[in-house]
Amino acid sequence: MTDHETGENIERMRDLARHASDDAQDIDPNGPLLFPTDPTQRFAVNQANLNQVMVDTFVAINGRLQSMAQDVEEVKGRQQSMAQDMDQRFSKIDAHLRYLRGGHAANVVQRDASLIADDMGYQIVTQLKREDTIAFANMARSAGKAEDDVRSFRAADLVMLVRDAEGHPAYIAVEASFTVGGNDIRRAKCNAEYLHEFTGLPAKGVVAGVDIASGREQNANTDGVYCYRIPVRDLEAD
Repeated sequence: MTDHETGENIERMRDLARHASDDAQDIDPNGPLLFPTDPTQRFAVNQANLNQVMVDTFVAINGRLQSMAQDVEEVKGRQQSMAQDMDQRFSKIDAHLRYLRGGHAANVVQRDASLIADDMGYQIVTQLKREDTIAFANMARSAGKAEDDVRSFRAADLVMLVRDAEGHPAYIAVEASFTVGGNDIRRAKCNAEYLHEFTGLPAKGVVAGVDIASGREQNANTDGVYCYRIPVRDLEAD
């Protein structure tokens, strides 16, 4: 301990002793450091020291608690930021999975077109190529149909020419999705109406999917749209 530190400690002890209690008033503030021999004075000095230690301790604890509170707020902020980042990432992953599942469902209905026709009591004659649907779409555009509906028809998942048991020709327009929604039903109905309007042949709209809620199926039936449930096994890799 340096002389400076020793001097500071001596002054501290004098101050503690001088202000500890009325019983310690007779200590000479400028005299040599004398530890009181009187029990009352000695108790006052010891109590003053203890009080100061307690005050210092409480001040230190309070400072530490404030620091901990700030640390907790910083951690909470980082956790909220991480949670938002994870939500965004999961949303993107979910969107990508929907695209993949929807695309896979479209591939399945093209592969199983004859099964869909058979379930509806038809025999497939041919699947229309993309050039054919584009030609129909251009006819619809020339007729002043809504551009969104025209583009929807042009990108139809499956359009096929079929014939019934008596050999009468008809068209089937299929919209495929892993989970069938209201937009799928509307597109299938609209596409079938276009086919009937521009060919004069009967046309039937179909929605195909793995997940078709009962409420959606009722809506489809009300709109004259047939529901085809894709077996889960058909989505499995070979």
